[in-house]
Amino acid sequence: METFSDALLSLARGHLGGAIEQYSVFQQHVRPGPTRVDHRSGRVWLGDREFTASGELGTYAEDHTFRWAWAKSAVGGTPGAAASARLRDLGLRHGVPEFASELVDLSRFPDPMLAADHLAIIALGVLGVRGMTKFNHGGRAYAFLLVDDESVPVAEPDPGLVAGIVRAAAQMLPGGGARTVVAGYARRHHAALRDTADGMEVQLPDGYRLIVRLDGEYLLDAVVVDAGRGDVDAAPLPRAERIPPFVPDALLSALAAPAAITVGGRGSLRGLAPTAAVSALWWEPMFGDGDVVAVPDRPVAVTEIGGYDTETKIWTWAGTGVPELRELARDHGAAHLAGDRVDLGSSAHPDAVVTAFVAAAAHLRGAPGWAALPDGAGWRYFAITDEAVRPLRTDPGVAALVIETAADLLHPLTDPDSRYATMRAMVTGYFDRHRVPILTFGEPQMLLGQFGLYELRVEFDSTGGILGTRTGMLGQLMI
Repeated sequence: METFSDALLSLARGHLGGAIEQYSVFQQHVRPGPTRVDHRSGRVWLGDREFTASGELGTYAEDHTFRWAWAKSAVGGTPGAAASARLRDLGLRHGVPEFASELVDLSRFPDPMLAADHLAIIALGVLGVRGMTKFNHGGRAYAFLLVDDESVPVAEPDPGLVAGIVRAAAQMLPGGGARTVVAGYARRHHAALRDTADGMEVQLPDGYRLIVRLDGEYLLDAVVVDAGRGDVDAAPLPRAERIPPFVPDALLSALAAPAAITVGGRGSLRGLAPTAAVSALWWEPMFGDGDVVAVPDRPVAVTEIGGYDTETKIWTWAGTGVPELRELARDHGAAHLAGDRVDLGSSAHPDAVVTAFVAAAAHLRGAPGWAALPDGAGWRYFAITDEAVRPLRTDPGVAALVIETAADLLHPLTDPDSRYATMRAMVTGYFDRHRVPILTFGEPQMLLGQFGLYELRVEFDSTGGILGTRTGMLGQLMI
């Protein structure tokens, strides 16, 4: 599937204007925050607000597939999956395969994540609910939730926004269909609609009119005029409020490359019980002994970095910790991350913060790898300092695996305002560390690393996240 089915496009177009308008109202009235859902009661929480008549639409996974909530054995049939089930019924009734199939494969779309967003907006419009939100639940995966609580206002036409909404709706899906988009918007608001010599006109409340120029099924322009025929100044569509990130953008970009360089040196432990002081560990590197370690079957020397209490969400540096990393945090406006004890309780993804800290700290200490050891309260983290352990070598396959792993680590800590800068710093920093020439002619859609006659292509989505990696002979990936 490289685009949505004709059946979905046909069903969706008449709802797109209303869906985009309602989603904008939802963003204006509902502040983002920590998100959770209770499927059995059909409730969703965003920050400190609780919403009834709500639940899960579905989830988007790193393999670029979307699974509907109704298709999940753990939640299917619950009130929290009821809206998703209504969508399946619509799919069966109207012959829409995307709604009727348990799993929608978006991997062949130019931007699978954007396709998932569009699928969710379409669902909001077709179902006529009052809001939609998504939240990252680890890696590059997202859960999409629908909100239909009466506390969320129903959208009414805003003269400054209507033209932009109709333009966005007409351009969202391929194949034109602008007439259906405009007619659907008029129908949503029970507004009078008439054809004109070069398009359509919608009578809006208070004497305003939406004037649309068309070329067949394609929109050329849309403006709103008042009763005196003066054009109404168009305002940009509202954006969701941005909550300041727990790890500031500048610091995360600075940590990205060190974290990626060392994430491939992560290892597992065996045959050792936790003790008060540890100077050696039985360590097995995650990428295999051949590329990372050249020591006999014996413990390797380590230095403790710090510990994380999973109950209290408190990180504690061991000794003086890693002064270079703590100073880096201070320099980038993150003094709250530089203390002897760091409270991670307000972070949405504390485990990702810890892993990024540990991987970056290991690199800044000159260590090629690191490992974690469970204790009674959580985990203790160690840098591998044994001189016999050499840094991970790279090739296109290893680089692809490391970059994908680092992307899963860093993605939950970013948002669209910071994501590309962070991911770019991660990729270019990794390539620079291994002296891999970087080709940037496709930026920001892609970055290429050249490995002799081979290349690694790192592809980005519309939010700046890493879509995936591809390897092949130089030039062959362009065919």
